[in-house]
Amino acid sequence: MHTIFNVWEGDSMNVAYFRPRRDGPEALVENAVASQIQNLFARGDNSLWTAGSLPIGAGMPDLVVVSSEPQVIVLAQVEIPTAHILAYLRAVGCAKLETIIERVGMPQKTTMRYLNDLVEVKAVSKSDNTYSLPPIWREILPEIITIEVKVKNWRRAVEQAARNRIFAHRSFVAIPENVAQRVKSEPILGKFGIGLLSVADDHTVSVLRRPRRGKPRVWTYYYEIASIVARHSRA
Repeated sequence: MHTIFNVWEGDSMNVAYFRPRRDGPEALVENAVASQIQNLFARGDNSLWTAGSLPIGAGMPDLVVVSSEPQVIVLAQVEIPTAHILAYLRAVGCAKLETIIERVGMPQKTTMRYLNDLVEVKAVSKSDNTYSLPPIWREILPEIITIEVKVKNWRRAVEQAARNRIFAHRSFVAIPENVAQRVKSEPILGKFGIGLLSVADDHTVSVLRRPRRGKPRVWTYYYEIASIVARHSRA
C-alpha cells in the first residue's frame, strides 16, 4: 500500500508526495515545474494527476504526470495485484483462464477472484472461457510523463530519465536555465529520446528539447500506476 506523505499545492497543480520532501535548490526547481504542469502538458479533456517520488519498480521519479480516462476510477474497487492480469492481457490481447493462471504466477483461486472482480467493474471482458481488455482499457492512461530534477548532475538525471522510459510515454529532465542552455545539444539526450525543461531564476519553465514519444514496455507498472491514480482520485 502506497502512503501519501503530503500534498504540495502549487499555483495550478497539486502534487501527491510519496515520501517526505527535502528542502533545497532541487525542491525549488521541482516546485517551479509542478506549478506549470497544466500549461506544459494539459491536452484534451483528460484529467492530469501528478505525483512526487512515486515508487515504481526499482525507481522513484521526481515527478510523474498521468493523463487518465474517467473509467480508471473503477480500479479503486479492486486490489492492486490485478495489475498483473491487466498487464498480461495488454501484452497478449486475449487468453483463456488456464493460460492466465499459468502465466501470472498467482494461485488459481486468487487469479479467478481477481478476474471476476475485473469483469464485474468492466475492466476485462469475458467470452466463454476467454478474457480480453476492452479497447478503452488498452490505453486507460493515454500518457505517462516522468520528470527528473537536478541542479548540477544533469547526466545522472538523464540516466534516471532513460530508465523511466520503460513505463513512460515521454521522459524529461528539468534543470536550471544556465545548465540547460549549455547541455541542450548534448547527443545523449537524442540517443535516449529525453526531453529538456529549462527553469529560469524567475521560476518560468520552458521546453528546450522535446522528447521522443514511446510506448510503455512494462505493462505491470502501467496498470499499477492506473490503480494508484484511481485510489487517489476517489480519495
